[in-house]
Amino acid sequence: MVDHATHLKAVNHPIRREMLRYVNESQKISREKLIEILKKEEIINEDSVFQYNMDFLLQAECVKRFEEKDEIFYEILPAGKVIEKF
Repeated sequence: MVDHATHLKAVNHPIRREMLRYVNESQKISREKLIEILKKEEIINEDSVFQYNMDFLLQAECVKRFEEKDEIFYEILPAGKVIEKF
């Protein structure tokens, strides 16, 4: 169970909020596609920025990471759906 402060820190950060928005809209999105979108929209500029923020979202249980056919995907979890209210 994630504490409330960690959850708020996860969903209130501008980069993570955008990440959650794209994962939520897609239901399931590949890591590569998500990075591509975020770079195109100039939300991130490096893969390391993506990884840091995604690790935070995973730790806060806002998204779930899984693999299919040797590709990494993310799915929104109920804690990440708070983004729908923004």
